[in-house]
Amino acid sequence: MSTYYHGTENLKLHEGICLTTSIDSAQQYAGPHGIVYEIELSDDLTTERVDGYDHDTNNAPADFVDFRRECAARGIDIVIYDDEDIDGTRHDCIRIVSDRALASTIVVGPAE
Repeated sequence: MSTYYHGTENLKLHEGICLTTSIDSAQQYAGPHGIVYEIELSDDLTTERVDGYDHDTNNAPADFVDFRRECAARGIDIVIYDDEDIDGTRHDCIRIVSDRALASTIVVGPAE
C-alpha cells in the first residue's frame, strides 16, 4: 500500500479524485475549515505519468473526464502529473481513473 493525502471540507471518494504525496499541498486544498485525510492505495494498480499541465490555465489533461475514461479503457488505474496548489507550490497529483483503483482506496482517517 502507498500513502497519499487529500484535503477537503467534505470527503467523497469518486472517479477523478485528486490525491497528493504532499501533506502541505493537501492542507492548502483543505483550507482553514477542511481536513487532510490519509488515504492508501494498492501498489498493484497500473499507473501512467502524463504530461500537459498548463501553469497559465491551471489545467491538465486528466482534469477532463473523457481523458480519464480513455486512460481507464487502456487499463490505467491512476494517472500522475505535475500540478500546483493554490500557492503555486508544485507537487504530483495522483488521480484515480478506474473503478479498480476506487475499490482499492482505503481512507485511514485524518492525517496527523
